[in-house]
Amino acid sequence: MTVSISQERGSEEPTPPPVTTTLPQRYNGPAKDGDWANYRETITSLYLDQNKSLKEVTRIMREEYYFFATEKMYKIRFNKWGLHKKLRAHQVAELLAQRGKRAAVGKTSVSFVHGRKIDSDRLSTYLRRVSPATWMELEAILAGKLEVSGAQKRSIENIICRTPSPDPGSPPMRIDAPDDLRLPEECMQLVQSYVSGAFEGSLWHTTLEGELVFPKRAKTWLDPVSSARQLFVNGFVGQGFHMVKVTFDEYGEVMSRQDPSLLVEVCLALGALLQSGPGLAESLLKYSLSLSRIVLGPGHPLHLLFARLQSASPADLTKCAGLIMQCYIGALRRNSQLKPTYLATLYRAMLNSDFIEVETARRRMQELLDDLEASAKAFASSAASSPDPVCVEETSSSSSSSSSSTSPPPSSASASDSLHRDVDMLRYHVSWLLNLHNAPTEAAAAARTLAETRSCGDRRVARFSCYNMLRTLRTSHAVGGDEAVAMLYRSLDICEADFGRGDNATVTLLATLHSYLRRAGRPKEADAVRAEFEARWAEVVDGEGEGTGDDTGSGAPITRRTA
Repeated sequence: MTVSISQERGSEEPTPPPVTTTLPQRYNGPAKDGDWANYRETITSLYLDQNKSLKEVTRIMREEYYFFATEKMYKIRFNKWGLHKKLRAHQVAELLAQRGKRAAVGKTSVSFVHGRKIDSDRLSTYLRRVSPATWMELEAILAGKLEVSGAQKRSIENIICRTPSPDPGSPPMRIDAPDDLRLPEECMQLVQSYVSGAFEGSLWHTTLEGELVFPKRAKTWLDPVSSARQLFVNGFVGQGFHMVKVTFDEYGEVMSRQDPSLLVEVCLALGALLQSGPGLAESLLKYSLSLSRIVLGPGHPLHLLFARLQSASPADLTKCAGLIMQCYIGALRRNSQLKPTYLATLYRAMLNSDFIEVETARRRMQELLDDLEASAKAFASSAASSPDPVCVEETSSSSSSSSSSTSPPPSSASASDSLHRDVDMLRYHVSWLLNLHNAPTEAAAAARTLAETRSCGDRRVARFSCYNMLRTLRTSHAVGGDEAVAMLYRSLDICEADFGRGDNATVTLLATLHSYLRRAGRPKEADAVRAEFEARWAEVVDGEGEGTGDDTGSGAPITRRTA
């Protein structure tokens, strides 16, 4: 638009040049709907493909295309189009779902959002930096618990994942090892695929209440790994490597069984071996890759997962193992219910392996505790206003011909007791993280827990406490040498009685006791303990002493004296 300043007629002064505004000459008013539609591709290219700022897009469109709109108008239109430089949770959820389905059948993927290519690096960066609140939103969308809005649905419709095709105009791609930045995204996809396939194929089962069924085992496959770590720490290198070999030998049976704890135990085994010495975790991964190809097949998600992890450095492997466990737990919880006490133990184990931060573990345990306390209150209220289910069962069974071997359902009193025990256990874990984790007296507290758990009858908790005591003993600086020796002697008595003289935990305690007797200047006792260790080691090698609680053994009683 040109605005001229005219002169009065008859003036002798020359007419000044016309003064023009900054608006282009073809200004026809603000952009209308049809204008937006016509220039949508151009605007999208400037904003996303060329990564221009909104201010730059506004200027270019005004000066070169005579397209007039304010920044506010652009923002409104971008929201309508679903055009954002930053990925949104609903977009990432759709990308992960599509790419996961393709990865499950061995297909590589290239992804596009509104025609813009989203590479794996960008998706991985999003997953690494996402806030806890957005992470929860992402999990809720993936689980189908959070419905996306209309605008979000329209945005999802413009997401495409397909097999990449070569670009004839571009140079050949360089074949490199997988970029470690892509690992988080790929691991999440494969974990999701593994869990979905296990439930859809009825590999895993749930109770009528929806609780995931785990096989009952006195010890986990992880037990020899925990022993190996402590044997390495105390200088029993040959025995430590034997325990690693035991782990490898049992791995085939564990993998073929594929119970829900398999992936958890593999990740925790990697964490323990990463802390034990160089090359051990890498050896387990290499063996896992070969074994999974034979047992599960080359297209199985676990085999593909192990293949992805092969190129990871120890630091990246720790991060990826932690991410895998968090993603796996989330996927299990979306398809079933998990015991809060089991989850709390997992979070403690993940913390011990440096998979998660203390604050993350504490927050998640506190959430479990809050939910469990609310359930306990609700159960107490309902129990107070309803009859005991045992009475109902007895009344109905008096006229039935059911077998006498059928056990009646648990009474409300026993169910309430179980619920309160779980609440107490969660409170214990939360309190531990707040007051004892990495404290100079943590090992002494773990030894007390080992003694206290004998009465509850849960040997898994006792074993966890035993290994936690051994793991933290070196960093518990407030525990003196003689105090540590006395504590180990007491714990040895408990393990001999409850697990057996030739059990992994018991023998590992002997190795640790030998080291601390040497440090305390008690060589004669140390030699006696070493001899006892050597005598019992044969039981471990032969597979004896499976925790039966018997008091038989090839060695003589250990001579003990006070400091």
